[in-house]
Amino acid sequence: MKLFSLRLTTLKSKLYAIVFASFVVRVVAFFALPNTASNFAPDEGEYANLVGWVSQGKPISEYPLFGPNLYYSARSIILPSVLFDRLGLNSLDSIRVTSSIYGLLISILIAGIIIKVSKNNTKAFFEKNQNLALILFLIFTFLPSHFIWSTLGLRESSVEFWTILTLIMAHSVIYLKEKRLLVGIIYLIGIVMVFSSRPQVGLVLGTTLGIYFLFKIKIKEARFLVVTTIIGILVGSALSSASPTASPTASPTASPTASPTASPTAGFALKAIQYLFVQAENLNTHHEANQVGAESVISTISCPIPGVSSVADLLCLVWRTPYSASTFMFRPIIGVDVTSRSSLIAAVENIFWLGVLLFVFIAFMSNRRLAFAHTIIPSLLFMSIYIVTAGAYEGNMGTAFRHKSLILWVVILLLASTIVATQQRKAEREGISGSSQE
Repeated sequence: MKLFSLRLTTLKSKLYAIVFASFVVRVVAFFALPNTASNFAPDEGEYANLVGWVSQGKPISEYPLFGPNLYYSARSIILPSVLFDRLGLNSLDSIRVTSSIYGLLISILIAGIIIKVSKNNTKAFFEKNQNLALILFLIFTFLPSHFIWSTLGLRESSVEFWTILTLIMAHSVIYLKEKRLLVGIIYLIGIVMVFSSRPQVGLVLGTTLGIYFLFKIKIKEARFLVVTTIIGILVGSALSSASPTASPTASPTASPTASPTASPTAGFALKAIQYLFVQAENLNTHHEANQVGAESVISTISCPIPGVSSVADLLCLVWRTPYSASTFMFRPIIGVDVTSRSSLIAAVENIFWLGVLLFVFIAFMSNRRLAFAHTIIPSLLFMSIYIVTAGAYEGNMGTAFRHKSLILWVVILLLASTIVATQQRKAEREGISGSSQE
């Protein structure tokens, strides 16, 4: 036991050493970045302009170009940046500092979870695989694109932080039976903050958790979280809209399709479902809008389903899913899509993504299992829905590659699961072989 405690202490110190190294590199990167918006992410210039606009007290409704929508859908990163701006940093540095703080908080959060699990699970993973855990944590922390997006003035790190925190809170309520009210409040705040980071991801996360908890509806905690999730979707979608009073979710207790005697929960559910369908129908419109002015356009493949209707749009979305999802995950590809230095870097990194997922597929087909499956199923469901919807939404490869960084942690978690499952299967075979020889 003393030896194992020593190992845990070593693991803890190494994890925090990686976190500290991340902090140091972020500080260096901050001073090394140009004083103008980076070529890798020109969008940070727009976020910086918005920070300056809000900091000066100008009306949000009069903000040019994107109008107030950008502010309402990115408040989780804009408002902290406004604080830094008023403390003396310029608006571009302010948005970069906020993004980098979120990125550092993600590393601290993941390191804390690893340490907690390692203390509670002395038999399965961390007793034999501490080096593997450290390697995977290093990859997650310092994978080039993932790290870069969280040092530039973008909202990728804020989306990721609140998404991960929300899923951790959900797991804590369902499986760890921790203080339901307190954790439930953090869970609700997490959903709302995801909407305030990127509303589209908020819808995906809310849908994922709603589906998952419906399958667990016999559990008391799951029923509590179903209602909390629906409230989070409604509040989050209303707050992330520039015109909350005109939002289809503005009146959560009233639904045109609900009977006068319908319960508040039923009204919430109907409103949430209605809103989800509206957003699904608009995916193709967003896809076409995202193609405008892009250097690496994701082409729209033709759909054989005739007619112009909501049903036809949804069926075409399903028809295009294999192409759009694979494009989102694995392009740009070397030799096919490379048109610039940045696209070459992205294509090289996509080899990593393809290799990892290919390994996971082969290992799963061989083992027919996943380790700690009940823990990762919500994350896998989120990743699946996210890939399908993001594939339909994205209109250019540059933005798609950046948005893909949100699911890196799920890919790393899935990789760890398949490696442990492979080890378990190997141990079982060796045990059977040893028994037969006896």
